Amino acid sequence: MRSARAILLLCVAAAGLAVPGCGKKGPPLAPLARVPGRAMDIAARRTGDVVAITFTIPSANIDESKPADIGRADVYAYTAMGQNDVRDPRRMTLVGSIPVRKPLEPGAEDAATKKPGPPPPREPGLDQGAPVTVTETLTADMLVPLAPDRNAPARVQAEPVSWFGMPLARPLAGPVPAPEARRFYVVYGFSRGGDRGAASPRPSVPLGRPPAPPLQPRLEATEGGVQVHWTVPPGARLPYQERAEGGVLDAVPRGMESAPTLTYEVYRVSPDGPAKLTAKPVSALTFTDAGVELGVERCYDVRTVTTQGSASFESAPSPPACLTPADTFPPPSPTSLAAVAGEGAISLIWKGVEAPDLAGYVVLRGDTPSGELKPIFETPIRESTYRDTSVKPGVRYVYAVVAVDRAAPPNRSAASNKVEETAR
Repeated sequence: MRSARAILLLCVAAAGLAVPGCGKKGPPLAPLARVPGRAMDIAARRTGDVVAITFTIPSANIDESKPADIGRADVYAYTAMGQNDVRDPRRMTLVGSIPVRKPLEPGAEDAATKKPGPPPPREPGLDQGAPVTVTETLTADMLVPLAPDRNAPARVQAEPVSWFGMPLARPLAGPVPAPEARRFYVVYGFSRGGDRGAASPRPSVPLGRPPAPPLQPRLEATEGGVQVHWTVPPGARLPYQERAEGGVLDAVPRGMESAPTLTYEVYRVSPDGPAKLTAKPVSALTFTDAGVELGVERCYDVRTVTTQGSASFESAPSPPACLTPADTFPPPSPTSLAAVAGEGAISLIWKGVEAPDLAGYVVLRGDTPSGELKPIFETPIRESTYRDTSVKPGVRYVYAVVAVDRAAPPNRSAASNKVEETAR
């Protein structure tokens, strides 16, 4: 009896201890809100007064979960002295709003056939992970910088270098350019519920004068196409040190503002408008256009591109240069020519050549080693063998072979090796 009573008291005590810990309700937790991740690959490029902003629509949320909960991507712009001067999107200019559709899901199962049905119709907009290009045309109003936000961080001013109170000049540091306003761009992704994601990086473009274009390029026709050559624009500001190559680390300038990277774009000019030939700006001062048709005029211009970070600025075009490439390039020479004498004939064999416009071969013959070699026939033959039946018994002949192309007039290669043989 006493044992049963002890057990009952123990259960009541345990229940009394459990009630405060398990039955008490805490404050409600906020629902997990997923917002789209940042557009990390944003870049801006200015050509004249037009700025092209490129980026990829995020395909993951900020917590890296996929697919992203994104309904649209908005591109904003603002002009300021520094990128942190303006952080409030309400003070920025909306450049473009790109709707983003839901990822395609498989259709629901058909109740009758128990097979997947057709996918639902697609929403308007772009897919997650799609590349986007938005353009903005600069106006005079856009050149005026906005005042910094109230809570914008102060820009750090470099303190003058001194020694015992005496100012010292910075070594290897040229004149510090005056600060200039720039046009900044930023992308925000918005969830389907309207929650704004984190800001993308903020590339900018300069608002000053564009870089100077190169002088008129020089054109040269080669077997590989038309080579376009140009020089560095007059007065261009160059880096203090050229970029390192061959596995050598780049130098990092300290205490000075490095010049922007100087590269170039090559355009083919036609009545239909300019067509860019370079997949990306090139640093070399030459470019070969392999897609040319012989006998057709081609015109080109070159434009300077200055790049700082992910922003670039393209100059006006250089004066155009034109060239009509002609086929003046002979095919390779035949090799390994050999001769065998027979009754009333001399047989020749040689190693042929590979050329896209090869018309054939012409055999040259002379009566003596010191005699002039002349073609036995004018119409080229395609075979790499020939039997000369016009020989005279006892006469020693010398032979060579040339390759001929289909140009008008045809181009002839250099002669092959010479061989001698006496007819029987």
